[in-house]
Amino acid sequence: MMNGSLSQRIYFFTLSCCVLFATILGSVIWSSQTVELAFARDSYAQQVDNQTNSLKQLVISDNIYSSSYSVSHWQSLQKKLTRLLKSSPKLTPSQQTVQNSIKSQNENLKRLFSQITKNKLKNASAAIKVHLKARLMMQLEAIRSDSLQLSSIAHTDIHNTIKHEAFFIIAVSGVSIVALLFGSFTLMHIVRKSLDEVKRAFKQNHSGHFQKIHLSHPSDEFDSIVKAFNGMNDKLSETTVSLAVMKKVVEERTHILEQLSNTDPLTKVANRRALFERASMEFSRAIRSKNKLTLLLLDCDFFKRINDEFGHLFGDELLIHICNICGQEIRDIDFLARYGGEEFIIILPNCDIKGGIETANRIQHSLACHCIAMKDKEICVTLSIGVCMLSEQHKDLEQLINDTDKAMYQAKENGRNRIEVLTPPNLH
Repeated sequence: MMNGSLSQRIYFFTLSCCVLFATILGSVIWSSQTVELAFARDSYAQQVDNQTNSLKQLVISDNIYSSSYSVSHWQSLQKKLTRLLKSSPKLTPSQQTVQNSIKSQNENLKRLFSQITKNKLKNASAAIKVHLKARLMMQLEAIRSDSLQLSSIAHTDIHNTIKHEAFFIIAVSGVSIVALLFGSFTLMHIVRKSLDEVKRAFKQNHSGHFQKIHLSHPSDEFDSIVKAFNGMNDKLSETTVSLAVMKKVVEERTHILEQLSNTDPLTKVANRRALFERASMEFSRAIRSKNKLTLLLLDCDFFKRINDEFGHLFGDELLIHICNICGQEIRDIDFLARYGGEEFIIILPNCDIKGGIETANRIQHSLACHCIAMKDKEICVTLSIGVCMLSEQHKDLEQLINDTDKAMYQAKENGRNRIEVLTPPNLH
């Protein structure tokens, strides 16, 4: 295996796999064509034999010297045999020799039959007629004998061809498997060896021995790790990390972990946990300050059908696209979160029903203007949006979310791609 980066080794290994696969596929196709040609030769020989038998049966069953005998049936069969001989498949040299003999015998057959049927040999004796008919049968038997010989050669060729091609395919497959196993084991060995050397160096660091890593199999990918590790060891050996720096690092890591725990991993917006924390805070603030609070619940129309037609990866891209559109159309104080599946909730503090409807309209308009491309095709999706504002009838946050959810389901039941507001008589 050549020296260089792991990506180069993997590229070379992948290219080798493709070449070997193409070789196997080519050998199978070539072998199938060779075997098919051998069977075609055998089929041709059997057709010649069958046609000759038909002529023999005609001679046996009919009285060719009868004044009422018609030669049209014989001529029809004769023409079929002649056309068959002209349309033979590509033959081997030995088969071509037999083929030439059959053609010659067929020409003799035509001349002999012409002599026999010419004027019905009216002046010939019975012995001559019997003799000529026997010669006709012998001529046909000679053609049939040659066709059987042609078939025998074809059978032998089929057996030899299948045996040879099977051996060839097995040999090519065996070499390919050995080459692939060798390449894969070599790559695994390089990666495992490099990882073990890096792991060993980290263990030595834990014990206070700041030693440098020396890879047995250098590669660009591991070299960057080794360079960073060795540089870190040089600094660790020269100085120690202060408590303040350690505290800052811990705080940064804690902040990152908190963000991760409150963020939906797919869409990168707030998740359900963060949603209820923020919604509870805004609900309490609105109750306490007598401020307005409006919720939007958005559901992607026919999302399951889109998933089934274009695949889950495109469905994920679509959810991200919806979040990007929503993020552009809401205020900085508004809060967007994934409620579950293809459903999202937007919290609108200090916003009444009118403002909620305006926000929902902006989102629907922007989504209609910005479709997402899929295989050179523009896919436009719609949202069913439910809107509900906090009222005196809402005793807790759960009731407000349930009423917003009712409004969204009304939008779906009324035809989708709609905005529905739950009126006070229908509230929880």
